[in-house]
Amino acid sequence: MQENILLGFLMLGPMTGYEVKKAMGGSTRFFFNTSLGSIYPAFRRLEESGMVRLDQRLEKGRSKKIYSITPRGRRKFLAWLEKSPKLANVREESLLKMFFYEHADGPTRIRHTRDYIAAIEGRLSELLSLQDILKGVLDEDFRMSTLDFGIEFYRFQLNWYTKFLENLEKGGAHSGKPELSPRGPRQRGARKKSTEVKTNENIGY
Repeated sequence: MQENILLGFLMLGPMTGYEVKKAMGGSTRFFFNTSLGSIYPAFRRLEESGMVRLDQRLEKGRSKKIYSITPRGRRKFLAWLEKSPKLANVREESLLKMFFYEHADGPTRIRHTRDYIAAIEGRLSELLSLQDILKGVLDEDFRMSTLDFGIEFYRFQLNWYTKFLENLEKGGAHSGKPELSPRGPRQRGARKKSTEVKTNENIGY
């Protein structure tokens, strides 16, 4: 995946490793980040496989490495882009801890949630500022759509965790657990029958 990200940025034009990392800092790092230290080994692999070309220039007495995509690299990137994306599993530490909150005391749960809300607010503020900067520049760009998604995603998280915190502060036994929608007799019967055949793989729910 990392190599496809690098090829994708080179589709915009030749860049140094630092320039790619800087471009990622205001865009893809919000949903798929990679470290600067791993960029150069990835570029080396791409160069060895003929996907990118490396040009070295001397600027102000220092060697500057500039990478550009080759026709072979372009074909590889477009072939990857053509494939339908896979649905990724959520990897969220806050949810993992929440799953085991029965073993934590009330103050710890509340502290965790307040800290997480503060982090969400910080990230949302960052994205809204970025939106203001890019407004009028990338309005019709697909890259702007990923920013819109991020803003809506963190707004959802902020709303959900705020309600979760309110329930925690009330001290309810099932704090934060959303209410189930009403079911008719047939639906309840079907649910009961389904529950009877559930195995231990669903323990905890």
